[in-house]
Amino acid sequence: MPLEDRTEAPTPRRRQEARQEGQVARSVELNSALILLASLVIIRLCGPLLADRLRGTMIDAFTHFPKGDLTIGDVTSDLVRVLLEVGVMTAPIVIGVAVVGFLSSALQVGLTVSSKPLQMRGERLNPTPGIARMFSVRAGVECLKAIAKVSIVGYIVYTFIRDKYSDIASLVGGHYLTACSTIGKLTWELLLRASLAILVIAALDYMFQRFQHEKQLKMTKQEVKEDLKRTEGDPIVKSRIRQRQRAISQRRMMREVPKADVVITNPVHYAVALKYEAEKHAAPVVVAKGQRLVALKIREIAEENNVPIVENPPLARTLYRTVEIGDEIPAELYQAVAEILAYVYRLSRKVASAA
Repeated sequence: MPLEDRTEAPTPRRRQEARQEGQVARSVELNSALILLASLVIIRLCGPLLADRLRGTMIDAFTHFPKGDLTIGDVTSDLVRVLLEVGVMTAPIVIGVAVVGFLSSALQVGLTVSSKPLQMRGERLNPTPGIARMFSVRAGVECLKAIAKVSIVGYIVYTFIRDKYSDIASLVGGHYLTACSTIGKLTWELLLRASLAILVIAALDYMFQRFQHEKQLKMTKQEVKEDLKRTEGDPIVKSRIRQRQRAISQRRMMREVPKADVVITNPVHYAVALKYEAEKHAAPVVVAKGQRLVALKIREIAEENNVPIVENPPLARTLYRTVEIGDEIPAELYQAVAEILAYVYRLSRKVASAA
């Protein structure tokens, strides 16, 4: 599918599937730049201590050299001791670089673990996609990025040597300790400048990777519809389910109308059926309500079952809009409803006495 036809933002399901496939916006350049910068900072902070320990290890190795004939055991034990010492000395650098590398990846893509990119697939043996990628926009950007890195770092080195030429020339014929100290400072400054420049390039590369990733994740309108069907269900099926649920709910509601004490109407636009059971509820409860055709149906059932019908348009509208089925009426409507129920009860007693 051409990218020009993909105009819709990716759905959450599409993003999740891409993550599972290992397709994430990640810049290897940013990882490398942060690791390089972290290594320099750690060496800068721990360098003097590491140098002292290394010097002590070398002195100890040569001053405590075994006398007499050497055996394989002597050489092995000394070598193991020296390697352990070197391992302890380099541990801060290794751990620091590992932590920075892990955090860099985690901040870019989160904690994503996927084995799918490592799985063998037949299409990967097809050279045509590989050749196409060689001449793609991404390949062009990678080429420009490599040229930019070499050019910028080369320019930084050139300008640094040009500006520090007098300091470097003054080292000729000087004391070796002074020369070593000066060379160390100049090297640190040069590497720091180059690392910061590479970090800027890596940040731009990360922005480009995110842009490309979002572009490739885009979907067509049809793909969005299909995805929504898979995640939320077919809209037609959902509509039918809702219709059936409404029908079931309406039938259940209509079964409660014959049990009501009174039906308050608008007279034809609204109908609300109330039932009051003092032993169960503190106030009358709405057992059914409806508009237009539903309201007419409630009236019909009420008339068939001799449920009193009282016309009170303001009260009917208020009850319909503010009280849900199964809920008690609010306190502000107690007076109005109580008057209607009292009228209904008096009417019922008169009918009973007349009979």
